Amino acid sequence: MTTARAYLLLHAAAAALCGLLSFAPLAALAQQPPARLLEQFTHTSWGALDSAPVDILSIAQTSDGWLWLAAGTGLYRFDGKRYERVDSVEGHALLSSNVRTLYAPPEGGLWVGYRIGGGISYFNRNQARHFAAGQGLPSGAITSIARGPDGVLWVAARDGLARLDGEHFVAVGADYGLPARRARQVLFDRSGRQWVAMQGGIFSRSDSRAPFAPAWPHGDLSGMALAPDGNVWASDLGSYYRLQAEAPSGDGSARTALQGSNMYFDRDGNQWIFRAGGLERRNAGSSEAQRQDLGGGLPQSFFQDREGNVWIGTSAGLNRFRHNRLLTLPLQMVFNHPAIAPVTGGGVWAGDRIGALRVLGPEGERRSVLSGHISALYRDPDGVLWAGNDEEVWSVEGGRVERYPLPPEAQSYEVQAMSRATDGGLWVSVVRAGLYLLKDGQWRRQPALPLSTPGMGDQFPTALETGSDGALWAGYIRNYIVRLAGGKVDIYTAEQGLDLGHVLTLHRSGTQLWAGGERGVAWFDGQRFATLHGLRGEIFRGVSGITRSKQGDLWLFGTEGLSRISSAQVARAMSTPGYEVEYERFDAHDGLLGAASQLRPMPSLVMADDGLLWMATANRINWINPAHIARNPVPPAVLVQDIAVGEQRYSPLPGLTLPKSTSNLRIDYTALSLSIPERVRFRYRLDGVDSDWQDPGARRQAFYTNLDPGQYRFRVMAANEDGVWNPQEAQLAFSIPPTFVETAWFKLVCAMALAALLGAAYRLRLRHVTRQLRTRLEDRADERERIARTLHDTFLQSVQGLMLRVQTLLKRLPPDGDAYQLVEKILNQADQVLAEGRNQVRGLRSVPHLDDLPHMFGELGQHLREEHAADFALIVTGQQATLTEPAREHLFHIGREALLNAFRHSGACRIELELGYAADHFTLVVRDDGRGIDEKVLAAGELPGHWGLIGMRERAMKIDAALDLWCRPGMGTVAQVSAPGSAVYERKPGTLRRWLMREAA
Repeated sequence: MTTARAYLLLHAAAAALCGLLSFAPLAALAQQPPARLLEQFTHTSWGALDSAPVDILSIAQTSDGWLWLAAGTGLYRFDGKRYERVDSVEGHALLSSNVRTLYAPPEGGLWVGYRIGGGISYFNRNQARHFAAGQGLPSGAITSIARGPDGVLWVAARDGLARLDGEHFVAVGADYGLPARRARQVLFDRSGRQWVAMQGGIFSRSDSRAPFAPAWPHGDLSGMALAPDGNVWASDLGSYYRLQAEAPSGDGSARTALQGSNMYFDRDGNQWIFRAGGLERRNAGSSEAQRQDLGGGLPQSFFQDREGNVWIGTSAGLNRFRHNRLLTLPLQMVFNHPAIAPVTGGGVWAGDRIGALRVLGPEGERRSVLSGHISALYRDPDGVLWAGNDEEVWSVEGGRVERYPLPPEAQSYEVQAMSRATDGGLWVSVVRAGLYLLKDGQWRRQPALPLSTPGMGDQFPTALETGSDGALWAGYIRNYIVRLAGGKVDIYTAEQGLDLGHVLTLHRSGTQLWAGGERGVAWFDGQRFATLHGLRGEIFRGVSGITRSKQGDLWLFGTEGLSRISSAQVARAMSTPGYEVEYERFDAHDGLLGAASQLRPMPSLVMADDGLLWMATANRINWINPAHIARNPVPPAVLVQDIAVGEQRYSPLPGLTLPKSTSNLRIDYTALSLSIPERVRFRYRLDGVDSDWQDPGARRQAFYTNLDPGQYRFRVMAANEDGVWNPQEAQLAFSIPPTFVETAWFKLVCAMALAALLGAAYRLRLRHVTRQLRTRLEDRADERERIARTLHDTFLQSVQGLMLRVQTLLKRLPPDGDAYQLVEKILNQADQVLAEGRNQVRGLRSVPHLDDLPHMFGELGQHLREEHAADFALIVTGQQATLTEPAREHLFHIGREALLNAFRHSGACRIELELGYAADHFTLVVRDDGRGIDEKVLAAGELPGHWGLIGMRERAMKIDAALDLWCRPGMGTVAQVSAPGSAVYERKPGTLRRWLMREAA
């Protein structure tokens, strides 16, 4: 052991002995537990059971947000949720998995120093630079990497010190006044002075061109740290000293300032000192140490990330210290179900079942008022504090305390709730005993309420609140709220919209009444209660504390934590039925230990006069300043990690092509927010599949199924716990090539084959239909010829024979007699019948070509006019169009039958036939001014024994036409045929249709 080292140890022992002697009278105070670090921080630890690395030697955070860990088992990176062992960085392999030191420069990239064999690597922008030991770089483990104010990189290694000069390292040793071996650390202070810890002592220099000189105190010191005040600290085995470039004048003995093995300062100037199995922290400017155990692990590395979190690497794993938003009072005591009430001017009253009534502030306990167990606290509008327990109720006003013992029947039951009465009394709810009014020192029990629920014999309000109109509101278990005013009792339950289960708290904000219970929160709208709904089905369970801030925000304290709902969201919920409010949740991640009371004391949340919010759990009291909530302004970096297809994983490289037939895949992504990664929110979309952004919440995977071949682009964004979104989205483009059966050529061939099959099927069907049509036409022609032969050979021959016999009779009659004239007329008429019969036979054999309906109807009408004493008029409207042959035939026969009936049977003086050629329909109308059709015939649609009307209807149906008959009294009969143009007009077929009709021709 060197003389300097022995001197330092002796001096430290003497100082410790003096301290023990001087502070012996305060041994009782030393028995109190020290202040806890967890009052300001949330401590999270990861070990081997959490798949975290152990033996963490160095920590760094690169500019992209990754937290890198150099461990005895290799190099790891951490995104706040998952540890990933890294054997290569950006596709470039490490020189060794045994890494020792890390350094992340602000411009990006990562320097990695190795332990066994030495050497150093720099990874940045998909490139790597490796420096092996012996090439200007000292051999052995790399213990420190630092950058000077001039940008030069310095490396401390087992066998010396070196700096990076361009593309190679240059050793800095004896030529500059340094020992040849055991460089431990390099540090630059604010003035630019360089400090180097070597085996045997600390050396420094103020000019980069000057040699190093030994610093003071002398001895084997290391573990240098730069304090916010500019002082440089260094330690030996367990003590810290302030370093000086030169020894002071006079007494040269060094004095121990602090105990510890490694010292660090965070960005706020707070001091962190490692000790065996734990650490100490001192706030900037304070000498009081806050101690924290690290689970037995030996602390080895310290780092503060860009979000302000402090990371401690130990031999057992990794520890994170995150600033709490819900702060805990710095007290040495532990509460037992504390009750709280605001103190006039600021702070809170606090009392519990075993302690005293105290006044507390953010700094801790201000004063103790009196001893006694407490089950309820209440501050009335005059500022008087009321406290209650199972024996009495007392008031505290200034320095005066007045006590009121509970009635005998209420003794041993605790006070549940209290509220000021409008006439100056105090309403008091006692467990199982019921509701009392304390006035002028006298107790008056209120009658039991007419609550219909069975088992409500022990009626007592769980919460009391005096309304703005002076009415008393009381909440009960089993979903009851009661309003008492002027002797009138109004009961509200499920029929009035109340759905809270057990009512736990009531709160009045102005004229608005709020209620909280085991199943949610509701407000009273003047007639009934309306339930408050949160996003994603949130109902705010177990709320036993409600308050509104000066800004109008609604604060709820329940079993799931403290919730904040902005005033704008509250207003929208109260104006829009069923609206789901956005809310902010503070829970264990923010420093809350425990949950809101579900029995008593209540309320569990109060707002102090200075605007601070205070909340009580089973054994803790937390507070938060709503006007100054610590926020994380750093947006999280987001990146796509890989794509998984089945068991195969693919790195997100440019031009990524997945295997053919890929239809189902999983995309893994992450966000590099290290404070509260559990609250990081994501949204993503796959272009070509998702029509809008998808909201997976905190899930870090996207699943897609039934994907078609093609080009895809996946995009993802993230927001931190405070809703700060990173506008820079991460993207990954990939493609899925088609198989042969999925190509356009295959689909085209299939389409052509299908078209060919359909064409062949159509041609076969067309041939079959053509054969059927020809068969039917031949059958009809044969039938027509048979009928024609029958008429010619039988009926016409018989008529011809009859005419010959009548003609014989005519020859025997005198030519000038009347009988001769009559028989001659009969013969002439018979000739006409015979001629008509021949015409019918001719028509059966060949249908006449009816090519001009107006002309044909004109000739028919003129002929009928000559035989009957009636005028005839033919009217044609519209642009005359060509009709199909079947349509012309059927329309002519319908019109002919109608004209024959009109001329022969109507006795009309004028008969009209109108043909209407419209673009989309055709009409044929026959009008007369005769006697009309009998109503019975018109109703039946036919005349028994006659087939004219029936034939007209049958022909009309064959051309999809409608036949209408009606008679107008004294105005004759109208017969109208209306046919759609598509059924009667002849359309010129297109090229394809003419080709398809070739077979039918």
